[in-house]
Amino acid sequence: MDTGLARVTIKIFGLIAIAFLILGLLLTDIFWVAFDINHYKREYAKLGISESTGMNSEDLLNTTHELLDYIRGKREDLKISAVVHGQERLVFNQREIDHMVDVKDLFSLAFNLRWISFGIFALFFSILAKLKGKDAIRNLCITYLVVLAVLMVIAIVLIAFIFIDFTAVWDQFHYIFFDNDLWLLNPDTDIMIQMVPEMFFYDTVMRILGLFALKLIALAIYSGFILLRGTRFRRV
Repeated sequence: MDTGLARVTIKIFGLIAIAFLILGLLLTDIFWVAFDINHYKREYAKLGISESTGMNSEDLLNTTHELLDYIRGKREDLKISAVVHGQERLVFNQREIDHMVDVKDLFSLAFNLRWISFGIFALFFSILAKLKGKDAIRNLCITYLVVLAVLMVIAIVLIAFIFIDFTAVWDQFHYIFFDNDLWLLNPDTDIMIQMVPEMFFYDTVMRILGLFALKLIALAIYSGFILLRGTRFRRV
């Protein structure tokens, strides 16, 4: 298969494998942070969320647990009661609940996409292993480092936009992934946005990007080691 077409095919297969590996890793980090209750505890304390919502810490964390269970499909609805500003009531109104239906659907899609991504990576890695044998890993390492260089440029631009105007970036995210305006909540009346204000999402996005960057750097180090070792062995 040492023809021009075969070489192009192998490069395309490698690019597909790496792209889906990276997507799977990103989604994994999103889920890791999104469902880490300790992340919520730290942010609630930092941002004074108990005071903002009028809920004590116990009710706030219980509501958070129930909310995360709903997103994971472990709870049927969001009819959650708690003491808010001294009165027991349903925490979320209908607009908030309707928005969370969209959020749950988005997470469900992302859950499936994560496993599909790792599955596609495994499939194309297997194909490359059959086509290239031991050289498959080396080829993937080269492809990964090239893709990583492109991602670094994109990341620099994205982070610059986040630092300049996170609100605009966050709004654009909602315009892309939601086909309605239910996500536009009132911070004066809606508990949902009081629980997770913009600064919460800023910290969450930065933590996700930090974890993602660590994984990409680790893979880059591994790829460099594989390539250097292969070069040394060839010289010997």
